[in-house]
Formats: sequence, structure tokens, C-alpha cells
Amino acid sequence: MDKVKARKLKPWERHKLKRMKRQKTNSVNRLHARIILLSRGGLNNSNIASHCDCTPAWVRQIIHRFNHGGLDTIMWYPYYCTRAGPRKFFSDIVEQICEVALSPSKQLIGMSVWSLEKLREYLVEQKIVPSISLEWLRHLLRQHRIRWRHSKTWKDSDDPNFWGDIGASP
Repeated sequence: MDKVKARKLKPWERHKLKRMKRQKTNSVNRLHARIILLSRGGLNNSNIASHCDCTPAWVRQIIHRFNHGGLDTIMWYPYYCTRAGPRKFFSDIVEQICEVALSPSKQLIGMSVWSLEKLREYLVEQKIVPSISLEWLRHLLRQHRIRWRHSKTWKDSDDPNFWGDIGASP
């Protein structure tokens, strides 16, 4: 059973595997890269399993996947592994989110300024998006250079002649 070895690596694959091995955020990719590199280093599968704290069957499965399909078959992306799949907001949805964020909050929700929480509630309430996290909303706004805290506030006067006074010449 220990006869399975990782195939010979191309230079770019070796470089990518070494980078994956140093990842701190994605421990799954780090483990898979370590398994392939140890296999190419000449260790047998049971020794690799003891070094990586997994079973020899899992080591064989990772090596088989790599030999058959390359790096793409052993890469793991956590955002593709959620219940609903990756969360996608197409450009029309993003435009609507940005339009709402830039519009006067007084007219839409009756408050003088937006907060991220209120913006999220409004987007879900109006069925623009089914759900969105505060962090993702913050990321979208930052990506489109919308500074929600520092944007203009809309101040209206209670004076009925206010708009008439502006149009009059001095």
C-alpha cells in the first residue's frame, strides 16, 4: 500500500507547493502541500501520515488526486464550501447597493446618516439582497470607494421659504 508516490513536479508546481506549505490561514492547503512535498522527498506514506497527523489512506488519496489532476484537485477554497456555494453579487446588485448607500438616508429610512447595520437591514428588507454580512458590505463599499461614515449628510431646513430664498438673487 505504500507504493503510491507523487509524480515528478514541474518547477512552477514545486514553487506553488512551497508557498502553500507556508500558508497560515488555510491549514488544509498547507497539509496537502506538505503531503506532496514529503512524498517527493522519498518518505513512505505511513511516515508521511505520522508527520502530518493523518491516516495513510488519506495520504494516498491526496497523492492520487494530485497525480491525476494536478494542483487544482488538492486546493481547498473555504468560500466555495459553504451551504449555498460562493456568495456572488453581480454588477447590477452591487450598483443597487452603491446607489442605496449614496442616497439620502433621511428619505429612505428617516434617519440623518446611514450605519452599516441600518444599510444592511434596508437592503434585506427591500429584497435587494437575500442576506449580506456586515463585513462583506463594508468590503463592497470600500472596494467602490464609498466612505459611508464620511459621506455628506443631507440637512433639510424646516423653513418653508428655504428653497425660495436660495433661488432669489441678492
